Amino acid sequence: MSDQADERADGAGGAPATARTGGGAPERDRVPLRAPANPVSRKAVALWMLEQLFWAVVLIGGSVLLTRWIDGDRWSWLPDWALDHIWWLPVLTVVLVLPAALVEPFWRYAVHRWEFSGDVVYARSGWISREWAFVPVSRIQTVDKAQGWFERILGLATVEIRTASHAGSSTIKGLDYDVAAALAEGLARRAEELRDDAT
Repeated sequence: MSDQADERADGAGGAPATARTGGGAPERDRVPLRAPANPVSRKAVALWMLEQLFWAVVLIGGSVLLTRWIDGDRWSWLPDWALDHIWWLPVLTVVLVLPAALVEPFWRYAVHRWEFSGDVVYARSGWISREWAFVPVSRIQTVDKAQGWFERILGLATVEIRTASHAGSSTIKGLDYDVAAALAEGLARRAEELRDDAT
């Protein structure tokens, strides 16, 4: 979803993606969407850097192996100019992949934020495109903590929030483990309280 907020909100108090300030014309009364209050952990930069460098090594290594294969077998269906300059393939891969791998983690850190208030979880994520998610706590079915290999090394965790609708679910990545544990516990407890109130 490119730079457009999902306008779903909790009918019991969640803030919509665009709020009305009065009774005037809707186009003039739209309030800009503010960023969620909390940034993710600074260690998330290291997490995303490790992930990107891992895939950069895979792509660069794959391009080197492919180049050696093409150069050794002299694929007949490739034009001569391509065969004569085939070793530019790994060079181009490095030029394209490495800068993105180094820039993306810092860009993601600037974008990714989260907030839990007013019985709504509000999160923003993305890189080139951005996604805003509003998850009413009353609709939450399960809350899980997850840790990948790199996350365990860095003491980070991901909170996975699931509702009955896949579109209404959300994931908050790059949280300190203690913060993720407290958030998951708070969401689960509040969701249970709201279910008890409803009955």
